[in-house]
Amino acid sequence: MIRGDTAWGIGQVWLRYFSVFYKGIRYYLVSTFIEPILYMLAFGLGVGALIANFSAGGMHVSYRSFVFSGIIAQTLLFQGFYEGAFGGFVRMYYQKIFQAISVTPITLSEVLWGELLWDASKSALAAEVVALIGVAPGDFPPHALLTLLPLAFLGALLFSGMGLAAAGYARNIDQLSYPQYLFVFPMFLFCGVFYPLDTLPLPLQYLAWAFPLTALVSVVRTLTLGFPFEPQTVPILLFWLLCALWISRRAMFRRLVK
Repeated sequence: MIRGDTAWGIGQVWLRYFSVFYKGIRYYLVSTFIEPILYMLAFGLGVGALIANFSAGGMHVSYRSFVFSGIIAQTLLFQGFYEGAFGGFVRMYYQKIFQAISVTPITLSEVLWGELLWDASKSALAAEVVALIGVAPGDFPPHALLTLLPLAFLGALLFSGMGLAAAGYARNIDQLSYPQYLFVFPMFLFCGVFYPLDTLPLPLQYLAWAFPLTALVSVVRTLTLGFPFEPQTVPILLFWLLCALWISRRAMFRRLVK
């Protein structure tokens, strides 16, 4: 927060978004459940059936569990970025919600904090749904739902910040395709969601660790599958989180304050 921000103002913005979200919660829950179930069927019954013994992180796990833990992190990436980028752009450019709220006693800074916290809350909920589906067949222990929650929220906040930064710099909604295809999709493909990083050439492994999704995937697998904790994940995630929050707010202030 910056000086003058209040929890009341930020909370009012969050509650405003929640009330709108609650009206369409059935659609959200259906769409959020369907995607991970399809992943489970495709990788569990399809690819998983082709891989009898799978080792990663010095442990033997089923390929379905390995991929499904990566899908939790991927959900935070996609949900957080798209909510911040496309949702934020629509609310700013077309619906003028940011501008409308900021003429009330709630400040623009509080609006932006409320936006980021709401995007993170919604994305973290989606990741918890994925984890719940993983708990049901025994891929993850039940306590993973609780241990994942703080990480899910911080990871979602990181990617929501990236998305909101993209919305702040984009001149039109089509320009959001640039970070989507040049940043988000490469992370999805090369940051260890579907395979262990050590299967990549060494230069690509180093490159993958420069991106936040690699660190997030690693910590998720530590919490859900008991993989060894990799200490470099903490500074990587904190660095990207602080950068994403600072850049997103700076970009939106420059865009909205004339």
